[in-house]
Amino acid sequence: MSLDYSEYLSLVQVRPDDIDLFGHVHSAKYLDYFLAARFEQMQKNYLCGMDEFLSRGFGWFLQDFDISFKRQLKMGDVAQVYTRIISLEKTGSIVGFRMTNTANKLVAEGKGKFALVDINSARAVSVPDWVVERYSVKEQNT
Repeated sequence: MSLDYSEYLSLVQVRPDDIDLFGHVHSAKYLDYFLAARFEQMQKNYLCGMDEFLSRGFGWFLQDFDISFKRQLKMGDVAQVYTRIISLEKTGSIVGFRMTNTANKLVAEGKGKFALVDINSARAVSVPDWVVERYSVKEQNT
């Protein structure tokens, strides 16, 4: 399904345990920041949090993650994580993201591909109409 989806913002504070031996945020933490932003935005912006998916017997499985690093996040930075749905597929979604630092400079960008799965069978399922409806929100809430 091809629509123009809204972009949303979440803020993630860099913590001391996020820092690697080189004095900047470890690359694996960028995935954590992306997922934290998505889960927050599902609840806050789409009014469709993980608790609702789980109560209906569904979960989201990250199938693929692509990231391009532009500059470092460091201790004291607040990662500004912007995400938006690129496309809603038959059995999942592709979500684009970009992260900026406290100075509003781009630090990373990329996308994640998620499959909607039935928790009991662990198999991909078609995205229900109620999810399509909620994910099709058009208001700018950044």
